[in-house]
Amino acid sequence: MNRNREYQTLLAELETAPNALENTVERALTRKNTLQKKRRLFLAPVVGMAACFTAFVLLVNLSIPFANACGRVPWLRELAKAVAFSPSLSAAVENEYVQPIGETKTEGGVTVTVEYVIVDRKQVNIFYTAQFPEEQRLYVNYDYGLDELHSWAASSGSAQLASGELQQIKLEFVESDVPASLDVCFGFYDEAAWRAAEPDPSSTEMPEFQEPDYLIEIPFHLEFDPYYTAQGEIIPVDTAFTLDGQRFTLTEVELYPTHLRVNLKADTENTAWLEGLALYLENEHGERFERPGGLTAAGDPEGEGMAVFWLDSTFFSHGQHLTLYITRARWKDKDASRVRLDLMEGIAENLPQGVRFHKAERQGNSWSVEFLESEKEIGGPSNLMSCHGFWDEDGNHYDIWQSGSRISSYQDPETGEWIEEEGISVEDFSMYGFSGSVVYLEPTCNRVTNYDTPVAIPIK
Repeated sequence: MNRNREYQTLLAELETAPNALENTVERALTRKNTLQKKRRLFLAPVVGMAACFTAFVLLVNLSIPFANACGRVPWLRELAKAVAFSPSLSAAVENEYVQPIGETKTEGGVTVTVEYVIVDRKQVNIFYTAQFPEEQRLYVNYDYGLDELHSWAASSGSAQLASGELQQIKLEFVESDVPASLDVCFGFYDEAAWRAAEPDPSSTEMPEFQEPDYLIEIPFHLEFDPYYTAQGEIIPVDTAFTLDGQRFTLTEVELYPTHLRVNLKADTENTAWLEGLALYLENEHGERFERPGGLTAAGDPEGEGMAVFWLDSTFFSHGQHLTLYITRARWKDKDASRVRLDLMEGIAENLPQGVRFHKAERQGNSWSVEFLESEKEIGGPSNLMSCHGFWDEDGNHYDIWQSGSRISSYQDPETGEWIEEEGISVEDFSMYGFSGSVVYLEPTCNRVTNYDTPVAIPIK
């Protein structure tokens, strides 16, 4: 029995489902199918997942008919586990918003089954399993055959696999809509070939990423049901508001089954660019919709700063009214000076709010630097020293090859003692190929504003 037939059989067995699930397909069919405007791709860091279980997971555990049906269809039980920490996808599954695929291919002892997809006009979620001998330690990369015209972003990259476990791939389409079909190639390689060679610190050449040697490549061609790829609704808002003296207009909200997007337009007279927001939606029942895992923001297609913000979807909720609440904003002042670092002397000038220069260490013909960020002062982790590159005193630009951010203890550069300091996060990056002593950095933001009373904007 293929996945489509299994799915239909399961639905037939769920006639005794709770009232909350009745007429959910009819509700979905009434959603408007308007087209949305294109956006220029600009990615923000992943900030984590909302850790909450929704009604579908409870249904699996508490409803005897549903649980029994899931027991006969193992992949559906695995679906509950896979989406448990995504309120949007959990709601989609609860409302039977799933397209079964059930296509299997085998190559070189590896069997891949694309089980099903959750897709709408702007997002693709692919769920698959890979079966292989337990003694193998396989990693996988994905090739989607998409060009830059699609303006897409993948939230799922290289990953180590466990044989038989359900895996998820998420693709976001920012400017363009989800295509009618998608080619996905699974490239498998072993653990020994997982990492590219580490850059040589003594090299003056910029390192390049090396693709692993794939042991097996298995391609799939996926066709999406037009019913799902048409789903979406544009909610016009056109409300002006002010944040920290900067003026904005909330132009519209894009509502999709898998996520929601808030679109802002900045006033051209603003003295700072908006580089990030902490925000959430709430309906009249007190249900809160927060930021999802994966892509969280996109840039202004007409200028600098961020203009589009992702939240969990309200598509399947029963609320009639929504209010947007903003609790924190990250800024880059347009006249902000570059950060000047004297690496030999350990001196920093023009650092962002709440950041202090911790240490610089020479590594052959390169440097590594480390900063400490006070989460107490700025209201939470903000990665304020995130930079795309740096300049030397002659104005030559260098790319930053590798950077990181962590919440942990740090080492005193003089005593070597490890220090535990509450509310401190550590940011570091390497400057490969630079052997001078002075550099200039341009962080993506330089200050944060926290709102003790959230800024409230009615949506509908």
